[in-house]
Amino acid sequence: MKLQNVLANDTRDTPAAAPDAHPAYRPDIDGLRAVAVLSVVLFHAFPSALPGGFVGVDIFFIISGFLIGSILIKGMQQGSFSFADFYARRVRRIFPALSLMLASTLAFGWFALFPDEFKMLGKHVFGGAGFVSNFFLWNEVGYFDTAAETKPLLHLWSLGIEEQFYIFWPLLLALAWRLRWNMLGMAVVLGAASFALNIWGVHKFASATFYSPASRVWELLMGACLAYATVNRLAPFAAASRPHSASQRDAAALLLRHAASLLGLGLLAAALVLTTRKHAFPGWWALLPTSGALLLIAAGPAALVNRYLLSNRLMVWVGLVSYPLYLWHWPLLSYAQIIESGVPSAQIRATAVAAALALATATYWLLEKPLRGTARGRAKVIGLSLAMLALAGVGAAIYRADGMPQRQAVVDNALQQKDLILVEDTANAQACKARYGFDTIYKYCLLDDVKKDPTVLLIGDSHAYHHVAGMTAHWRARGENLWMLGTRWPFVDLAPSEDEYQKATPMMLDLALNTPSVKTVIISTALKLHEGNEEGKAIVASFRETIRRFVASGRKVYWINDVPRLDFDPRACIKRAGVASSQTRGECAVPREEYEKSVAPHRAIVDRVLKEFPAVRQLDAADALCDAKSCRVVADGMLLYRDNNHLSHRGDLWVAQRLAQAMAD
Repeated sequence: MKLQNVLANDTRDTPAAAPDAHPAYRPDIDGLRAVAVLSVVLFHAFPSALPGGFVGVDIFFIISGFLIGSILIKGMQQGSFSFADFYARRVRRIFPALSLMLASTLAFGWFALFPDEFKMLGKHVFGGAGFVSNFFLWNEVGYFDTAAETKPLLHLWSLGIEEQFYIFWPLLLALAWRLRWNMLGMAVVLGAASFALNIWGVHKFASATFYSPASRVWELLMGACLAYATVNRLAPFAAASRPHSASQRDAAALLLRHAASLLGLGLLAAALVLTTRKHAFPGWWALLPTSGALLLIAAGPAALVNRYLLSNRLMVWVGLVSYPLYLWHWPLLSYAQIIESGVPSAQIRATAVAAALALATATYWLLEKPLRGTARGRAKVIGLSLAMLALAGVGAAIYRADGMPQRQAVVDNALQQKDLILVEDTANAQACKARYGFDTIYKYCLLDDVKKDPTVLLIGDSHAYHHVAGMTAHWRARGENLWMLGTRWPFVDLAPSEDEYQKATPMMLDLALNTPSVKTVIISTALKLHEGNEEGKAIVASFRETIRRFVASGRKVYWINDVPRLDFDPRACIKRAGVASSQTRGECAVPREEYEKSVAPHRAIVDRVLKEFPAVRQLDAADALCDAKSCRVVADGMLLYRDNNHLSHRGDLWVAQRLAQAMAD
């Protein structure tokens, strides 16, 4: 049969054959949607109650692959498929609730978020409206990444993957149909390749594997393969499209479907209980929820679990509102986390879930259903598309405006909000990297005057970096030229590592040791030394050897002990003027005794090693922050930390003044 309308530019509201291409309604699939969304919502609100609830997204992928695959394959085989109609339906289905949620999230963010947070929200609104959130989140995972719980649109990564599938899979199927390729064979090959990529990358590139469509599309293709089998009534999958009466003709077959549905339910239960965030996911673990969902769909509406559990009226109702419920629940929980500056109480989280369910129900009946119909379809599609483009534009504008710090809601305490932002001289970093031939992001340096040779070296990880502004000012005043080299653990002779920053460290240390103009070396790191195992003992030996080499080279060596780590976000010390119910943390400090106790084993090792090198000066950054009772986070109206373990720019300058005094003594 020729593919007559697959490539047709048909924009009519109601193509004649379109209804026939859509599979018959199955209430049990809505029930399965309910399982998926309730799992995700419960996991996000009460993680310990359902440790594997995040696999609900994988259930959604199977459902989407099956339903979209059924529409595409049936339409192409009937010669009635139209790209214009397909994408128009997707717009009317997806855009209404999404655009409302994005607009509402932006509106609340205007009052509730600090500029850096609002800037990030603008970026994520742009990504959500463009269905590329997964790529944005993938690229944000890194050294200075913001906590996931404070990203109100984090959940849109999965919608991005689904939309990318909706864009490219119809094109591939159309090509396969036109060239008379085996569509099922193509889906199996692509799915197998995607699954292999998932297995290969889940340990090596965990973030990329989680967010990339290339390593996730196998889940959607599993559903698409089942769709092909059911549309073409391939045994034993024909049951997935049969009504109850038809499926009851063969008692043995019905018994088999009952068994399949029970096994599917068991696999889903195992996935929800056994899978945790500690597991490498998706990986092999993703086979539990995907196989379970596939078996339940394949079992057909007459199967035991499908008929009596999934087709239950309450489950079907939750399934009908599952899409807006998924959209609403996370922004509410995330904003609660932001406003409370930590994990909200169980009562607040339960209230957020109830509010999400109410909003989802209203969204479904008042917005989704009226806009999903084909009446005035072209006008709806144009209007919804323009709304989504407008949201993307607003998000981009907010990002370019640095979160709009002139908003009245954030004018108060503006300097403290600025303290939360990482300050980096990117131009200087680029010039320094060019001078030394550094060609990757893992090779990082700063040099106060890039035209002159360095005389003072500051080397270490991000806990060396957060001293760079203060140390640069201190040494510049003395006619010296400070050079900062960014590493992971700044010690020689460490065992090889897959960490890219650590791979660059030996080269950095060699360069430091072999630059004759450097007369002073300052070392700082967040690493806490221990000797509890062979690896720990090896790192201590590397620490000793590093100090020995720098001392033997004739340099003056300083070791800076790390700053106290906070058990709260310093944002909790700033009032959110736009939200009346927000409160600042009463005591913006950590007890000195608790801090000293936490670092005592590490300090003992440092003291023991440095005792072997009496010329090395040991400096304590904590002395600049702590008195006998507590270690402060705010001083003279300044926020000294930008997160729970890094100094702010002003905090850096504050600490440097006190370290400079110690150096002068």
